[in-house]
Amino acid sequence: MDINRIVTTTIKVFHECNVHSFPINCEELLIHYGYRLFTYRELQQKNSELYALCLDYSEDAFRSGASKIVAYNTDRPEGRIRFSLMHELGHHVLEHTYPSDQNEKEANAFASNILAPRMAIHYAQCKNANDVSKLFGMSFEAADNAYVDYRKWRRKVVTHKMTILDKAMYAQFYNSDQNCFVWSKKRCDFCGKILYNSYDSHCHICEIPSVDRIFSNINCTDYFRDFPEDRQRLRAMEEKWLYDV
Repeated sequence: MDINRIVTTTIKVFHECNVHSFPINCEELLIHYGYRLFTYRELQQKNSELYALCLDYSEDAFRSGASKIVAYNTDRPEGRIRFSLMHELGHHVLEHTYPSDQNEKEANAFASNILAPRMAIHYAQCKNANDVSKLFGMSFEAADNAYVDYRKWRRKVVTHKMTILDKAMYAQFYNSDQNCFVWSKKRCDFCGKILYNSYDSHCHICEIPSVDRIFSNINCTDYFRDFPEDRQRLRAMEEKWLYDV
C-alpha cells in the first residue's frame, strides 16, 4: 500500500473542501463529491430491494458510484459511522473500480488519515487513543490504530525531519492570523467568540463560576465581593442570556 498516495489524497480533499479544523464534517465532504446520503432506515421505507442489497453488502455503509448514493446504518456508534462514511469516500477519491482486499485496506487507511491526520494528533497533544477518539470523533479501535501509526510517524519526523507531504499538511492547517497550526476551531457556547485549539466549549470570559466556590460561602454577596472576577463574568453572562436573543 502506498501511504504517500493516501496522504496526498487526503490533503487534496482538505484543500478542495476547504477543511481547516477538526473534527471534519463527513456528510459535507461526500456531498461535495456529488453523493446523496440516505440512512438504512430511509432506504427501508423507500426501496426495500435496495435496503436488502445494502445489508447484504455491509451492515455499516454502502456506496453506489454509478448512482452517487451512500447509505449508512444509524444503529452503529457515531464514531463507527464517521469512519464508514470516510471509508466509502476513500473508494471514490482513490478511484477504486473493483472490490479487493488491497482496495479495502487503502480505503481504511484513507478514512483513518482524513479523520485524524498524524500531524493534527501531534499538535492537539493527544496522549493516548482516548484523546484521539474524543477530539476527532472516532471509535476507540480506530483511534487506537491511528495513535499507534502517529507514534511511528513522529519517530520518522524526529529522525528524518518533515517530508514534502508533511509540509503540505502543515500549510493546509496553518492559520496566519493565529500564527499556528489549527486543529480545532469552534464558537463559545455563550458569547459566540471563535475559539482556536481549545479543549473547552466556552471562552475564559464566559467561564461559569464554580458551584463549589459559590455555595461554600453562605453569603453570596460576600462571595462576589471577594471574587470580583466572577462577578464580572456573571454580569456578562446575564447580559448574554437576557438581551442577546
